Amino acid sequence: MTKVKGELDLHKLEVFYWVAELKSFSLAASHLSLRQPTVSAHVHELEENLGSKLLSRVGGEVTPTNLGHILLERARALLELKRETLAAVDGFQGKVRGELRVGGSNIPGEYILPAKLGAFIRKFPEVKPILRISDSAGIVEEVMDGKVELGFVGFKGEDRRLSFHRTWRDEMVLVVPRHHPWARLRSIELKDLSKGNFISREGGSGTRRSFRNLLARKGYVPENLLNVTMELGSTAAIKEALIGGLGVSILSKTSIQRDLQDGFLKIVPIRGFKLERDFYQVFHRRRLLSPVSLAFIHFLKQHP
Repeated sequence: MTKVKGELDLHKLEVFYWVAELKSFSLAASHLSLRQPTVSAHVHELEENLGSKLLSRVGGEVTPTNLGHILLERARALLELKRETLAAVDGFQGKVRGELRVGGSNIPGEYILPAKLGAFIRKFPEVKPILRISDSAGIVEEVMDGKVELGFVGFKGEDRRLSFHRTWRDEMVLVVPRHHPWARLRSIELKDLSKGNFISREGGSGTRRSFRNLLARKGYVPENLLNVTMELGSTAAIKEALIGGLGVSILSKTSIQRDLQDGFLKIVPIRGFKLERDFYQVFHRRRLLSPVSLAFIHFLKQHP
């Protein structure tokens, strides 16, 4: 049986947590602003104290051992309690500072939130934003797991444990390479999409979900209308494929402004078809939001 030789040091536990979470000693050192040998020493001392290995290296990746997995969950809970306690003290004192943990799906995460977060920290310089980017389904899962406090996603979920609030509106458009035959047309019919090589987002994407839902409401079966030749995991990847002349796609108008200005891509209207969708702010109803998250929500209401 493992025998603990002394008390658990919360700082060393936090170092271990970030190594296990990031699966890397170097990334954990960078995140914590420590030297890598210091991180390694803290983890080694924690292992010595517990009398057992907590991490192992397999194929160049750091993974928790069986005991490491148990400690990781306990560390996550303790660090969450620490963060909530500090936030409560700051809230009582009227301060806005600390980590702002937000997640954004592809469009909000890459094209909207960076500017919003920049404006927010100019007003509150003691705030450190941590932005995680995934598809909409992934961000909703991270809100559920408590990895982020606030998420910004492209669909409204139905889980009653989560609260969704409409935050921004976006338009999705048919985008083609500048030398594509459709680029010279004033518009096309919706049914003409079947004639193009369509490049789609992955299954968890809010863009894909919104587009397919609208097609269904128009009486089309997406699988019958679209000739999907590629499925890519980000808007940036799709734009590169389009610029390379590999097909056509439906993308957020917000995401292609620079490409339109540079002349690499063209918008082709679809007659009688306008696709608008909303982005939603999401948080867990059963978790108290930190003062910094509440301040960011208030800031977005003032600066939509």
